[in-house]
Amino acid sequence: MKTTLYQLHLTGRLKHMIIEVKENEILTEWWTSKDDEDGKKQSTKETVYGKNRGRTNETTDEEQALLEFERKVKKKKEEGYVETREDAILGEKIVVSSTLTQSFAPCKPVSKLKEKDDAYDETWLSERKFNGSCILLHNTGKELIGYTRRIKTITEILSVVREIRNTLSRLPEESLVIGELVAFDKEGQEDPKVLKAVTTETTTEAKAKLKYEYLISEGYHFKYNVFDVIFWYGEDVTDRTFLERLEITKFFGDREIKTFTEEIALKARKEGWEGFILRQADDSITFTMNGKPKRKGAYKFKFIETTDCIVARVCPGSGKHEVRFARFRLYQYENSPFFDDPVLVDCGWAGGGRLGEDNMDKLTAELIEKGYKLEESELKEKDWFAVEIEYQSRQNRNDKGQLCFEFPIIIRTREDKPLSECEV
Repeated sequence: MKTTLYQLHLTGRLKHMIIEVKENEILTEWWTSKDDEDGKKQSTKETVYGKNRGRTNETTDEEQALLEFERKVKKKKEEGYVETREDAILGEKIVVSSTLTQSFAPCKPVSKLKEKDDAYDETWLSERKFNGSCILLHNTGKELIGYTRRIKTITEILSVVREIRNTLSRLPEESLVIGELVAFDKEGQEDPKVLKAVTTETTTEAKAKLKYEYLISEGYHFKYNVFDVIFWYGEDVTDRTFLERLEITKFFGDREIKTFTEEIALKARKEGWEGFILRQADDSITFTMNGKPKRKGAYKFKFIETTDCIVARVCPGSGKHEVRFARFRLYQYENSPFFDDPVLVDCGWAGGGRLGEDNMDKLTAELIEKGYKLEESELKEKDWFAVEIEYQSRQNRNDKGQLCFEFPIIIRTREDKPLSECEV
């Protein structure tokens, strides 16, 4: 099996990569070219051996090599590599009149303010940070499209959500906006767990419709908040100031933007808000075409520490939870000065937290259907998944090399989160 990938570098050189698997060996060859003139080719050969001998999830040398091959291809695509030369060359200039490729990556808020910045100096504009799913909506002029944050097209699934349909129907031609789909329970509290039913590409339109209608009957309501605009009537507006872009987004309804003060923060914390997004009036945004989102244009101000982790091992719980997977081994990627690629770091175990029994039962059923037994199991890499956790603090690295959390609580699974973004 062989895959050829391409990516246009910022220097204008075209990067080529061929990844091939033969029996239990993975061969990788790469080089760059410009004006159809190839540079020096480099290559590596990796011998792969099976894992988990004698266990239920045992793999042969050839099976493990195929899994590693698929992982490498997937990772390169997440980094912005594409399968056709034409898409790579086109990539540096987005055409808003056609479907986005997965190399498109809108920028993300900076994780937190710099130490020198004072959040209460009355120069920051604040907006409530909701706990939902990031969704991009796109009118190419020929079709209306909804994407996940990973630029997976899920238009049919999203179409069951009235609030998404209404926004899409109003979106002008050749326009692209980014927003957050939020679900509120009958008490008015955010419930991000239920969003999986209407935002994951692995469900169907029929299943999503049934779940959406059930939630509505249970007193839930949904809201899609357009928080920024990338293209408007065919024009790239990312270099405009936040205030200028804010005026455009008011097309979809007013937004509650206030000068940030300590009084506002204290009130929001008391009411159980997750936090705020802070911006300066003249902040611009950006996007990249290499699959790696930049952090620019906004800052997070959160009351509780949260992060995203990879689950690569599961275990049944105890007591009433012994009938389901209820313990999850957490991992994150860490950049290392000794390796070119990030290294996977063990972050310890976490319980089901606020996933709830229904969601843990669904996860259990999905994993059993994939061939796992209800026992402590190491997941095949293709079955790894992302979760969002809350935690009080992070421990120092222990003598096992682990970077564990103090009191980690799993909030939800994150189908919209690329595993490569689960970073220390």
